[in-house]
Amino acid sequence: MILHRRAVQTSTMLLLVMLLSLLPYQVKADPQPTNSTPVRSGNPPDWLEPRSLNIIDLVGLVPEAQLQDAIIVYSGVGIVQYISGSRAGNTVTIQARITPRYVRSGSQVRTYLNCLGQEAIFDHWSSVVPASSMRIYSHNQEITSQAQYFVYSPAGWIQPIANTTTGLRYGRTDYLSTTFNNDGSLAIPANMGCEIIMIGQYTDLTAEFTFSVESKIAVQFLSAEHFSFHSYIGPGNAGYLESLRSQMQVRFGNVIRHDKFPIQIPATADFLLVKYPPTPADAYAWADPDLNVPQLSGGSYRLAAAANVLSTDYTHSGALPIQGQWRDSDQSGDSVFLPMLSDPVLLASPEYFVPSGVAYDPCMTYGACPGSLLDEIFQATMPIDVFYYSVERTGSGLTRIPLKQVGPKWSPQAAQVSGFDGGDGVTLVPQSPLAGTVVFLPFVSAQVALPPDDPTGCPCGWFDDLGRLQDFIPGQ
Repeated sequence: MILHRRAVQTSTMLLLVMLLSLLPYQVKADPQPTNSTPVRSGNPPDWLEPRSLNIIDLVGLVPEAQLQDAIIVYSGVGIVQYISGSRAGNTVTIQARITPRYVRSGSQVRTYLNCLGQEAIFDHWSSVVPASSMRIYSHNQEITSQAQYFVYSPAGWIQPIANTTTGLRYGRTDYLSTTFNNDGSLAIPANMGCEIIMIGQYTDLTAEFTFSVESKIAVQFLSAEHFSFHSYIGPGNAGYLESLRSQMQVRFGNVIRHDKFPIQIPATADFLLVKYPPTPADAYAWADPDLNVPQLSGGSYRLAAAANVLSTDYTHSGALPIQGQWRDSDQSGDSVFLPMLSDPVLLASPEYFVPSGVAYDPCMTYGACPGSLLDEIFQATMPIDVFYYSVERTGSGLTRIPLKQVGPKWSPQAAQVSGFDGGDGVTLVPQSPLAGTVVFLPFVSAQVALPPDDPTGCPCGWFDDLGRLQDFIPGQ
């Protein structure tokens, strides 16, 4: 069954990705990207994969309440949630809540955490962010200097190095020594995902990210929908929550529960953003389950053209092009590239075994949960919101590139990358943070002549030089 395959793939995905993070790291003075080569402006590739519009591109352009608590990033080393943000000219500042993962190493415990780019895993989408400065806090005390190593997936006009049957579709650098700006902030290069390592076990983590980035879009909020979803009940590998999955099926019968909701898309909407809370338990903790299973985690949601005609998985709240959806890899046979999914009409809720608001209990892993707890899990509901936007380009300097999403039979030999100017492939000179206090100002865009959205050869994306998708053109 599709649901069974999905649950097995989800567990396999997380275990593989998390094991990748456990590989012994080598600290080098200069980054060495693993096979992915950025392509510079002026020589675009034949195609790129679709990517979500990152939350940093929405800050100051949509109501703050729509972004608050959204899961910006979900990976094997935890989640990052949006607290607040502001835009002042080309300076975007984001405050975020970080739920990390912990790894014991001898007598030490290491803390692993994300930055704001999202890596592409199996058929999941990535999301690219420009260079930033970052400050990290534990219980409101700055601990930025404790960040010792990091690894990242470089930004750029990059095609994948793997298909949807493997964990990470794009290359990573080796583990590197951290780089700091003159003011002590951590220098984070442009990326589609990174992990930061601190020696010690740090809790109650928050971070502040500062970007220098020109906005090239105007965003109009059109409408919103609100739903309430239940925890998932059904077959599949539930990792460390397998006992809970089994107990729920025994108590409530051999049923499958996976809520899907009809969505009403405004006629002029071309992007949507889905926001939902984290789950209180990490079913697929990659190390030290006693430390990591009780941590906040995420899951995957999908759009659907019918009950079992599903899109690829989405694991973060990035804005998605509504008519730029590709079919779930599990449902695409031996395709080299995934087929398009037209006219989504349903939202498939995240597949959570433990609903938000219900604290993790060891009985979920080791058995013998009381009936009252199982009943609470069965009855609990969680909020999920959908926000619809119209996105228009307002700035020049974007490149129109056709979109394709690789499938299970794609191979990297098919990727032809040209135009790279040599060198090490990655520039580790992030923007220095601007001095002074950031004050919110409304963004005003200059009027510039923009090329039309010619649909020939599309679907297409409008990308900046870092490979950040800024707008979308449907096919004919």
